[in-house]
Amino acid sequence: MEDGRWWVTYSPRSGGLNVPDNRALVKCMDDRVPLAVFIQMTEKRDRQHGSTYLVLGLGLVTSYDSRSDVFIVESIDQAALEKLTGVIGDEGSRYEVQLYAKLTNEFQPFVEEPRATYTVSSPKREEAFRHLVLKEYDCCCAICETKFHLENLIEATAAHIVPKHKKGTDDPRNGLALCHTHHWAFDVGIFSIDDDYRVLLSSRARQAETKNFSLMSLADRRIILPKNSILHPHLEALEWHRSNVMLK
Repeated sequence: MEDGRWWVTYSPRSGGLNVPDNRALVKCMDDRVPLAVFIQMTEKRDRQHGSTYLVLGLGLVTSYDSRSDVFIVESIDQAALEKLTGVIGDEGSRYEVQLYAKLTNEFQPFVEEPRATYTVSSPKREEAFRHLVLKEYDCCCAICETKFHLENLIEATAAHIVPKHKKGTDDPRNGLALCHTHHWAFDVGIFSIDDDYRVLLSSRARQAETKNFSLMSLADRRIILPKNSILHPHLEALEWHRSNVMLK
């Protein structure tokens, strides 16, 4: 679907809905318990790859079509995530778990406001995004590797690539850890990041009067990235920033 959601059909095991595997799916449907959904792309006998799978993400069994004898499975929505994580008392921790869960789903750079219903307050969502991003970047600026971390004192900040005021998502793939100076420079478009994760300095920035502004010497330098590649800045978000924010 255009907004990143998906749906698939799944044929139950033969033997009717009383077969244990099928009963489990019915229970997941009744209780709205999410499932991890994979699609097999190649067969075992494929000489080059063997069995390979496409990870669609977390899904919900929404219905059973008795005429076609298939279960309908749709991508998980925010309401289901809220229910699943409702046992987590701390709001910030609850939202952080939700953000990690969404990493299995297709990246969407913008929040669809009519579909976004939260039980977590906006300040707690901001806090969770900040904590997650800084943790994955080890509290270092991705551009210059500046780090100061003393208990709750952290110099680095969590930046949205597609900004919140443009309905940018809190998906950590829309995030970067940046020192205060480079956060400001990124937000105003003095630099961006290319698809190889290298610093892309605006040509207009070279016309500026500068003094002790280290960014000028960091052009083409590869940024530091989280160890887990699934948390790397998403290329779609970076392309949006280059097209819409970077100074021309």
